[in-house]
Amino acid sequence: MNNKLEQLYNGLEDSRRALLNELAAYDTAKLETQPSPGKWSVAQIVYHLNKAESLSISYVSKKMLDVKNLKNTGMVESFKVGLLWMLFESPLKFKVPTNVLGDMPEKVDYDTAVKQWNVTRDNLKQLLESIPEDMLRKNVFKQPAIGRINVYQMVDFMQTHFNRHRRQVNMIIDPIIRISSTPKSFK
Repeated sequence: MNNKLEQLYNGLEDSRRALLNELAAYDTAKLETQPSPGKWSVAQIVYHLNKAESLSISYVSKKMLDVKNLKNTGMVESFKVGLLWMLFESPLKFKVPTNVLGDMPEKVDYDTAVKQWNVTRDNLKQLLESIPEDMLRKNVFKQPAIGRINVYQMVDFMQTHFNRHRRQVNMIIDPIIRISSTPKSFK
């Protein structure tokens, strides 16, 4: 893995570890509880992030088997990634592409989701280490909203995707903190 890709991967992994370390202080039952009907629990968010990354690994692994049809990415893909980043940083909401990711399970076991995410991250690191230098700028990944992008852009998108859901986790756990730290009234 070259320095640029390693920095992108390490930033992504550092973000994930920081989140999981913070969530370790919470009761698992609270992390598995939806904050309101139709809203994802923290466990469901972890499940979603893992699923998105896992499917990305599978897609790139498959594309690496037939590299002769891949093209180099350029300014158009960079523009699309920048536009997607702006959208993900905005307060706009997006529907999950169920045709790609499938439906969200109603109940997700937090510990299982974390274990699966650990395996997925190991697989991502192995994949990134295995990609030859001359393939890093090829359009090996298909992002559902913007089309084909390269490996650097894929990992960068994974970080943008993570950051968006990190904010979602913060909105869920902030009320938990406020509720659990509210002083009890005297009788």
